[in-house]
Amino acid sequence: MKEKDKYLINRFTCRFKDNLLEQEYFDRTMDADKKYTQPLIILISVVFLLFIIPEMLLLSYNTSLREIFLIRFLTFVILIGLYIIIRQGSDNRKIAYLISIVELVLMFIYFNVMHTFASMEFLISVLNLVVLISVIFIIPNMFINKIAVAGIVFVGFFVFPNQTLSTMDIGLYAIAMTNAFLIVLMIGIVHYRVNYFDRVKFVNEKELIILSETDSLTKIYNRAKFDSELIKWIKIKDRYQNPLAVILMDFDHFKEVNDQHGHLKGDKVLVETARLMEKLIRETDIFARWGGEEFILLLPETDRTNAIKLAERIRETISTFDYELETPITCSFGVTEVFDNDNIYSVFDRVDELLYKAKDKGRNMVISEESA
Repeated sequence: MKEKDKYLINRFTCRFKDNLLEQEYFDRTMDADKKYTQPLIILISVVFLLFIIPEMLLLSYNTSLREIFLIRFLTFVILIGLYIIIRQGSDNRKIAYLISIVELVLMFIYFNVMHTFASMEFLISVLNLVVLISVIFIIPNMFINKIAVAGIVFVGFFVFPNQTLSTMDIGLYAIAMTNAFLIVLMIGIVHYRVNYFDRVKFVNEKELIILSETDSLTKIYNRAKFDSELIKWIKIKDRYQNPLAVILMDFDHFKEVNDQHGHLKGDKVLVETARLMEKLIRETDIFARWGGEEFILLLPETDRTNAIKLAERIRETISTFDYELETPITCSFGVTEVFDNDNIYSVFDRVDELLYKAKDKGRNMVISEESA
């Protein structure tokens, strides 16, 4: 998929066209929704169960209150089940489909009891329908799942075999169906707009983060991002005692490249070198532009010996690469391993000193504590 199409949103399904981005958004949304949805489900389940009190007062005693209570009690039980599923689940996509199945089971139970309702009970059940569909939209799930479940529930409610329909006034039935449809439609439209513009906000925030962390020329991390990563990995190293290494590199005589060929050619060298290095390092390595002509690498789970080997491989690749310039392109390297009690400043001071020793000794070489 082209980069410019990555953030496109399908206006029908309200999903990102890029599946990886859609999964990232969905996981973030589900994880965020769980925090407020869990207490909300508890509240809704309790309130829905307590509605039996006004129904006992308003409905006549010949009404099937037992069936009404059964509906409310089963709704309460299944909503509590949803609460447990959301609280304990880790795979958001599986949770979403399971939620949809549970919702449909709940509606099936509801329809099976509804056929005993009298006219007044039918109108109350229409109100219950609107409340239940509102709950479907509130509970975290994929948007298309919410629409599908809500549609099935709405249609099923009005076509499910019902004794009341044979004696009910057709006008009353039509009014109930029309009003319920309009309310559900408005709920769906509002939810669609919220979902759509939340995705737009997600994209804008993601792009802003990328801009704040990325060097505009080479499209690799900038110094600020590298600093934060180094602080994080030093803490991890202190806790687990895993090896951690840093490589600082600087182009040799880069001013001559800019003076002889122009700054655009110099920028091209930086970009081409960044692409070369991306092919040589691991996905877990943190690669950033340290300064004007300086790049820096953070190598998790890597000791000094292996860091030196990588630096030599990068040095040789750069020195033999055809930059299509008369001026030779080489780099000098400083390599250090992060020690106990190191901090971000001590690491930078040490690797910077090693880099300058490589410069003093003739450039186009790798210097570490051992060789220094």
